Amino acid sequence: MRNYDLTLIFSPSLSEQEANDQFQRLVSFVQEQGGILEDQRMLGKKPLLSPIRGSKEGYLALIAFSLSEDKLPTLEKECRGGEQILRFSLARQMKKAKKAQAAPAPVPASLPTSEVKKEEKIDLADIDEKLEEIFKE
Repeated sequence: MRNYDLTLIFSPSLSEQEANDQFQRLVSFVQEQGGILEDQRMLGKKPLLSPIRGSKEGYLALIAFSLSEDKLPTLEKECRGGEQILRFSLARQMKKAKKAQAAPAPVPASLPTSEVKKEEKIDLADIDEKLEEIFKE
């Protein structure tokens, strides 16, 4: 058994209740075929990016399930059979990659600090004496 995602767009001419009924009919069909449901969501009426069969909006539904490969053709036939389904997409789920554990951030090596020599304070009088010596020469 493999994992699949089925995305459906139902006709906007259906009422919300009728769209839910069609959705539940497909969910039960998947279960009758031996499918194991992982997730099912009816997202309601949504605007479409481009018209499908003249419709600018439709009811969007998603079903995530596991099913054996030999049952897929019957599911596709069921999705194609009704005029209420404007479009469907059946895709195999990709295996979820294991999340790599984040390595701890490297601790920067402490930089060697050079000792700053503190200059001795010089008196103003000492500076005057040195200047006088320099100018006398």
